[in-house]
Amino acid sequence: MPCLVLLCLGLVASRARGDVSPASTAIDSVTHVLRAADSLAAFPPPRVRAWQLGLLRPDRMEHASLSFALASAFTMAMRDRAGSAALTFALGAGKEFWDSRHGGADAVDLAADAIGLGLSLLVIRGRAP
Repeated sequence: MPCLVLLCLGLVASRARGDVSPASTAIDSVTHVLRAADSLAAFPPPRVRAWQLGLLRPDRMEHASLSFALASAFTMAMRDRAGSAALTFALGAGKEFWDSRHGGADAVDLAADAIGLGLSLLVIRGRAP
């Protein structure tokens, strides 16, 4: 269906230009539009790539927020910042080890875990009873 729409748009454009062979021009214009669409799909703009590949990628934000939540909960439950940090980091490293066995680990995910852990250590204090 989209190809038919593009073909019709190419025909209308070629007629408007007054071309002698509207069918061949329409096919050429459709081919040009399809090539442009393929290249745009392959290379999104830098701003989009930053969200897809950088630290703000949704998966990495999930890693950081889960590490923050786990470290905060462990710190409040155990009342020990070092122990909760070690446990949270061990869980993040274990997840990445599991990913390496089942598809592919990502070191930046582990860095996002460390960022969430670090933010939790800055915000939550382990207090003695």
